[in-house]
Amino acid sequence: MKTPLFIIFSFLFFIFGFHAVVAEMSHIKGNEDQLVTSLTQISFSKYPNAHNPSLIDTPEGVLLTFRWIPDLLLNPNVSHIGVVLLNELLEPISKPQLLNTRVGNKSIPSQSEDARVFSCQGSLYVIYNDNDSLTNPTVLQRRDMFIARLSYVNNRFVLSEPVKLYHQEKYFTVKWQKNWIPFEWHDALLIGYSIIPHEVLYADLISGECISFVITPFAHPTWQWKWGLLRGGTPAMLVDGEYLAFFHSTIVTSSDASNGVPMFHYYMGAYTFSNDPPFEVTHLTPFPIIAKGFYTELTTSSASPWEPKKVIFPGGYVVRDKHLYLAYGKDDQEMWIATIDREKLKKALVPVSLLE
Repeated sequence: MKTPLFIIFSFLFFIFGFHAVVAEMSHIKGNEDQLVTSLTQISFSKYPNAHNPSLIDTPEGVLLTFRWIPDLLLNPNVSHIGVVLLNELLEPISKPQLLNTRVGNKSIPSQSEDARVFSCQGSLYVIYNDNDSLTNPTVLQRRDMFIARLSYVNNRFVLSEPVKLYHQEKYFTVKWQKNWIPFEWHDALLIGYSIIPHEVLYADLISGECISFVITPFAHPTWQWKWGLLRGGTPAMLVDGEYLAFFHSTIVTSSDASNGVPMFHYYMGAYTFSNDPPFEVTHLTPFPIIAKGFYTELTTSSASPWEPKKVIFPGGYVVRDKHLYLAYGKDDQEMWIATIDREKLKKALVPVSLLE
């Protein structure tokens, strides 16, 4: 029999369109031990349980952003975006700092979540979801997307006043706006709103209005990813002539990591799309990207105190000669960077016309 907590979260995922799917799987087939060559954990004693990082190259070093909740049990709505600089060995070379997302609006505490950091026209930006109008919102109330320019001034990172982004056609029908995927095209900021179909928005950074630029149906309509709806993950960047991004998906399933208990599992994959309109999806990893150490077996001490789930949540990557550094969050408690073999990833990406 399913527990009441399981039923509650299944209902919440259903009403918010997260497409939870119940499946019994003791083992998930994936690209195990093929793509990921090493894992590096990033943690800070001052910000315990920091999670859901993003990653980008800057002149000062590799910049990592993260999410931090000061008091998960008593005040889970309060959430901050932090930043830190890393060297090429993925070691911190600066003190982590929290960004002020309330520039010009100081009355509501920060509720900023899951920032992605990216570059456009040579400037750094963060895009994230937030609620800046209610101190204690419920899960039935809005969360919107915001964007702010990130500058480095006197050895500290500073945010500009955030601009709320809104999808012109879907603002009133989708209350939770999350996981928008930014990418730069000919000096313009475009945003991936959905993957299948691939809807791309044009963003006006002054008004915040985002209009649908192009929608491309998936080229293989009968193919099904068995691990939930494909949702955004990392910003997309041009790699080997196409845009590359990592996505995540969610299903309710049982696995070795959950000790056979049905709960939400997050999975990660990669996809590419063409470098010019209509930006059609061209390649996908047909199985989740999985490596030893991704999922920690469920125990009383490791269980999340607020929601039963096993999470792998990609947020950003940087490219090196023979590999990628991919930042991901684990179980809403940890930050990790996976070193991925670039050539093996390229081979794992299957043309959508050949998917079975």
